[in-house]
Amino acid sequence: MKKNILLVFILMLVCVIGVAGLQLYFTYTSYKVESTVFERTANEALKEAVDSAFEERHREVLHKLKGWLNDTTFVTISCAWNSQHKNTVFTIKQVVPFPNEQNEISMSMEDYHERLDSITPAGKDVFIAYMVDYVSKELKKGSGWYYTYKLGDRINKEAWEIPLTTKKLSKFYKRSLKKRNIDIDFTFKSDSIKPGSFATHKINISVKRPEKATWARAYFQNTNIYVLQQLKWVIIGSVILVIITLGSFMYMVKLLLSQQKLSEIKDDFISNMTHEIQSPLSSVIITAEAMKAFEMTKKEQDSYIDIILYQSKKLTALADEILAGARLEKKGIELNNSIRLIDLLEDLAAAYKGKTAITFRIENAVAFKGNALHFTRSLTNIIDNAVKYNDDGNTDVSISITTKNKQIEIAIADNGPGIPDAFKEKIFDRFYRISTGNVHDVKGYGLGLSYVKKVIETHGGTVTVKNNNPKGSVFIITLPNEA
Repeated sequence: MKKNILLVFILMLVCVIGVAGLQLYFTYTSYKVESTVFERTANEALKEAVDSAFEERHREVLHKLKGWLNDTTFVTISCAWNSQHKNTVFTIKQVVPFPNEQNEISMSMEDYHERLDSITPAGKDVFIAYMVDYVSKELKKGSGWYYTYKLGDRINKEAWEIPLTTKKLSKFYKRSLKKRNIDIDFTFKSDSIKPGSFATHKINISVKRPEKATWARAYFQNTNIYVLQQLKWVIIGSVILVIITLGSFMYMVKLLLSQQKLSEIKDDFISNMTHEIQSPLSSVIITAEAMKAFEMTKKEQDSYIDIILYQSKKLTALADEILAGARLEKKGIELNNSIRLIDLLEDLAAAYKGKTAITFRIENAVAFKGNALHFTRSLTNIIDNAVKYNDDGNTDVSISITTKNKQIEIAIADNGPGIPDAFKEKIFDRFYRISTGNVHDVKGYGLGLSYVKKVIETHGGTVTVKNNNPKGSVFIITLPNEA
């Protein structure tokens, strides 16, 4: 049996270690995947942020360009019909000319076929829209015409001479990260970064890219903690699964050990019962054989019959007690009697008269509702144990009853050998007897005190045991006082 339990224990331990290992591996793999996803997402978001920053810069330049072209104090826009090429030619001219520089420019629009001999508001709007679109395409290529000197100078300063700062880029980067459900602090300053931080790929933020390069990269601190937070439910689920597995393993081990203990208790119970039954049966058989083998007088026959009756009653009492415990376990008991403790103690003292001295002390007449038969049998079991386990044969039992805090306390003290502290809790377990090896000088089968505990608990009370100074034990029964 022990070898089988050890084998099962080893197999279950291997299973638990395997499950825990797989969960750790799964969690670690999930962490690596999440880290990779985070790094890729952070790089994609940075590229998108840079593109968004340049797009906003271009929109601002184009918005200003539209305002400059509409500003008649800055430039004038005129047009004339070119009869040779059959198209309308538009002219942008600076209001205040700049010496030795280009102060005007003329151009036509390929898709514009309307004939204009002079500028109209509608024609001007069409031309300005064309110019804005044209400059937009040039900005995306990273280049641009100067057109008129002052107009080109303004476009150049706005588009190419004001650098893209990391402060402004941070706004777009936060927005891009938030769109990807990433909320973590970052910086573009490498000097404030601690070891173990994550850095994105370098990206060119020069306004004249790709001809010129100004590199920037974002740095994240505590990315490990952030990734673990993203995996919190995976980690919590893995921990819960491991805890459940460990709990199940421990519970199974407890069950196996309990089964082993029950098996040992069962063997001990069978051994005790065998000794309990063998003695009276042997006496009955021997007495019956003697009556059959010898001629006897009436007085001798009556003596032998008394022996048979005594041993038969002993066997009946043994069977009744076992059956009573089984019925109590299965069906319970009805609490429909009014029990007066003073009457019960007087009956016990009378029943044990000549066997042991029972003294009792009671503060006042106490009565409660319960089952008189089972409750009396419980007290009898405790007193019987006091008599059985007293080596010197001079047993004294004292019973005191007190009431306090709406409780009835019954203390049954004896002068026996006492019960070691290690066994004070176990003696109330079913079939449990304090081990004496293979010696059966005290009869019993380990049901008495478990029966006592069951009856007292059914009455809503508790039973405990403590040492009785200078020797012996005190069984303390507490019951609710409903009076």
